[in-house]
Amino acid sequence: RKAVESGSIKITEESEATIALGLRASYLKVPFMPLKGIIGTDLDKVRTDIKQIEDPLGSGTQIMAVPKIDLDVAILHVPYADEFGNGNIAGAVWLDDDMAKTAKKTIITCEKLVETEDIRYLPGRAQLPMQTTNAVVKIPFGAHPTSCYPTYTYDSFHIQKYLKANFNEYKERFIDLKTHAQYLENAGGAQTILNILL
Repeated sequence: RKAVESGSIKITEESEATIALGLRASYLKVPFMPLKGIIGTDLDKVRTDIKQIEDPLGSGTQIMAVPKIDLDVAILHVPYADEFGNGNIAGAVWLDDDMAKTAKKTIITCEKLVETEDIRYLPGRAQLPMQTTNAVVKIPFGAHPTSCYPTYTYDSFHIQKYLKANFNEYKERFIDLKTHAQYLENAGGAQTILNILL
């Protein structure tokens, strides 16, 4: 918050719909996507790049023009991937495939590396195809403290700890580490993460 208020970093106010359509616009190589659902909200007051326009095809309907989102790098965590960069999400894909398709570079991190022929037998198969992937890194529990279905759920206690913590202390304990094993140990260990229930 301090960094945003001081102006040292810039944020862009988004809704789930504006992210989804901004990514889709980038993938389709068009400058914007139309959206009706945010008319009447304050989003266009904080986003000068979102404009209310009349349907250019003549229906008279008012729509919002949501600009494309260009991604430099997407880092996406999946349960399964192969060495070539085919990633399997196993659950709901949400926006991961759109991020992979639009980013200039995509890095997939995964719980398990599997054989290429096994990907096609997994639920959903390869939702992130190798053509969109630049690198694959096996890193079990790489999504923690968020979830990676079906392996583990989100760690609400860790997230609450993060929200209450002094950032520099949190950074020292969980971010500025030499290995992921140190992170897991500081987070309570793999078994603790696996035992979390919703």
